[in-house]
Formats: sequence, structure tokens, C-alpha cells
Amino acid sequence: MTKTLVLGAGRVGAVIAADLAAEADLDVTVADRSASALSGARARAGGSLAIRRADLSDAEAVRALAAEFDLVVGALPSRLGLAALRAVIEAGRPFADISFMPQDARGLDALARSRGVAAVVDIGVAPGMSHLLAAHGVRRLAGAQRVRILVGGVPLEPRPPFFFKAAFAPGDVVEEYTRPARLVEGGRVVERAALSIVEPVELPGVGRMEAGLTDGLRSLVHSLAVPEMVELTLRWPGHYGLIRALQSAGFFSTEPLSVGSAQLRPLDLTSALLAQQWTYSEGEQDLTVMRVEVCGSGRKLVWDLVDRYDSATQTTSMARTSGFPCAIVARLLADGTIAEPGVHPPEHLSSIPGLVQRVLAEHARRGVHYREEALEP
Repeated sequence: MTKTLVLGAGRVGAVIAADLAAEADLDVTVADRSASALSGARARAGGSLAIRRADLSDAEAVRALAAEFDLVVGALPSRLGLAALRAVIEAGRPFADISFMPQDARGLDALARSRGVAAVVDIGVAPGMSHLLAAHGVRRLAGAQRVRILVGGVPLEPRPPFFFKAAFAPGDVVEEYTRPARLVEGGRVVERAALSIVEPVELPGVGRMEAGLTDGLRSLVHSLAVPEMVELTLRWPGHYGLIRALQSAGFFSTEPLSVGSAQLRPLDLTSALLAQQWTYSEGEQDLTVMRVEVCGSGRKLVWDLVDRYDSATQTTSMARTSGFPCAIVARLLADGTIAEPGVHPPEHLSSIPGLVQRVLAEHARRGVHYREEALEP
């Protein structure tokens, strides 16, 4: 039995833990400081899950806890991601992580190599599957010239005024709309203001959406030698118009503003107000849409994902599509398919023979389907 630890029992962590606990050869424990989150995770797994209360913001506690297990999976908030990654590496345990930390995880690559630890980071849907498929496409098309990723999580039934709800912390979405976006143009990494590009798109099985420029390429800007690369975030029509109006009016400003005797940043107030508007109600259904396009040598490879809320298990699509890749890769770490020491973004895994096909097959077994097409560019 492989003793497996899942750090975090939130919406995605609980899905990962339940998925891993379904395997007879894994002995799974989920850790969190919230008793209610742990209880919910155990209920989702049907009771076949051990739980451990722990303060996972304490790096030393994470290090000691990780040392008790053979394999560790990270599903913590982004602010805790880097410290947890370092702690697990120092404990000498293989790690699959979905925290989407703001720092560059590659800074711990040398430490991981020195400790003989294989750690896969950013292994969700995007980043994650988006990176894996992009790299897979580049390997298949010699001389790839363009990578374009369209991805978004939205409510299945959009309602005005925002036509949007946030599957994760609404504040993280606001941060995504304000952080400069990196893309590759003419072989050079350049920065553009977030949402400086917003364009209409028509997607199969979904219809008309809008795609806005955000900073989603992450490690791809360095790891793929492709002259044109961009990631755009998908939303229902009408959403970006409202966001741009708020931007123009200064609602996302970080400069303190005097209001009576108080000083406040407009961004903080906006984030707090939007959190009330953008939080999903219990049972409200969501939709995850992604298209990965790789063009080159007169060919165009496309992968399309359209996934909806699972009513049978009461699981959001975003938790499914984000959690399953991490759980699948955790198994590949457990069986030795992924073994090379170092900190690996998902695109590194595309070089392992048969891995992409296995990951896609495992998704299909869980009811998440990526449809591949070869089209004219």
C-alpha cells in the first residue's frame, strides 16, 4: 500500500482525495485545519479516507507530516504553495501539486534534484492539461509556429449583470484581471495589460463566448520554443464590458483613496463587493470550456474540452477538471512512470512515451472527454 497524503480538504482537494481513495493500492489521508472540510471530504469518499487536523500554513508541520507518507498531493491556497512545495521536497517525498503559486516553482528545482524528489506543479486543467497538450502538439508538429489556449470556468446559466460566478476565490479572479499578462510575439516574451485583448469566439458545443487576455501561460513562455503563444480566458458575452467599465472608473486601483476619515484601496472594496456577486450558490451548476490549438507545418492540432457540473456526485466541473489531472499524475508518481528528480511543470511530462494518451484515457474513464481534431490552419 502506498501511504498517500493530500494537503487541503477544500473543494478540489476533496475531489482529489476521493479519487485516490477509490484505489485499493493507496492508503489515503487528507489533512486540513478545518474540521468541517475534513468531514465533507470523508463523506465524499464514502468513509474510505483517513483525516488529520493540521495547520498547513506551518511549513515545519507540513514537513513533519509529509515524512510519514510515501506520496504527497498538494491542494492548498496559492499563498501556501511555495512553502508547502519546499517542505515536501525537504521531506524527500514525491509531490503532485495544484496550488498555482504566484512564485516561480522552478526556483526549487535544484533542491528537488539534490533530494532525489520528483515534483509536478501546476497540474490542473489550466495550467495543467493546457500545458501538457500544448507541448504534446508541439512535439507532433515539427516547426510549430503558434500555440493558442482558450479556457474558462463559467456558470452554466449566465445571469446579469455580470454573467459570471467564480469557481475559486473571487479575489483571485480580480487579481487575474489586473495582473499584466505575458505572451510570446515574434519569439520574444512581452507584457500586455490584462484584458487589452478581448475578442469574440465561437466554440463547438457551447456557442458564442468572449476571450480576454490574461497571464495564463506561466512556464510555457520559457519551456516551448514557439514564436507565437497566448492564453485567453473565456467568459460569456457581456462580462468583459462591465469589467472594463469598472477598470476605467478606477474600481481596481491600488492607490489609497480618502473616504471621509478612512483610507482605502478601491481594489479591496471592489474585491469584497464582487465576492458577494460571484460566489456560487449551493448546487448551482458550472461549465468548463477549453480549446488548445497548435499550428505548424501546414497543420493545426486542436483539443476541445466541454465539461459540466456532475449532478450525480454534486461535483462542480471546475473541481473535476482541475482535481482529476492532479490525482492521475499522483498515481503516475506512485507507480514510477514519473520518476526523474526535479520540479516539473506539466509540459515536461509530454516527453514520457505514452503518458499523454494514458492521462487522456484516465480522464475519459472519469467522464471528462478531450476531443482531438486535425484541421487546416
